[in-house]
Amino acid sequence: MELCVSEPRKTYRIYCYDASVRNVSSDFIEADSDEAAIAAVTEMGFGSRCEIWEDSRMVAQLGSEQRAASAG
Repeated sequence: MELCVSEPRKTYRIYCYDASVRNVSSDFIEADSDEAAIAAVTEMGFGSRCEIWEDSRMVAQLGSEQRAASAG
């Protein structure tokens, strides 16, 4: 019998801002990957500008256009 081990889900923080770039709301989500987290936040329709973070790494900034932050 073959044992299948899956990766644990990651916890992401979402920070949403208003037009004056003040933090309006923050939330946590769990997702299997960065792409899944971006898709989930996009579907939820959080504020006009959002940042998605995993620990101290910014995963993406979402706004009028969506762009992934550079890995590093």
